[in-house]
Amino acid sequence: MTVLPERRYGRCPCSGIYSQRRVEVRMNVAGSQVVLTDVAQGECPQCGSRVYKAEILEALEGLQCASAPPSS
Repeated sequence: MTVLPERRYGRCPCSGIYSQRRVEVRMNVAGSQVVLTDVAQGECPQCGSRVYKAEILEALEGLQCASAPPSS
């Protein structure tokens, strides 16, 4: 089992402090449903707002772009 580092997400606009949790992300990649597990996400315990770090969003976008057909 790999232990991943704790990430800090800062303060939510509602004044809550985001806490880290691990989630599943489902997305279509090259026409197939893919389930990514153990994805780091911040969640506000007060309002339920959820956020991702930029590097996580960039990785998810990279998967989408790599699977997209070339534009003509």
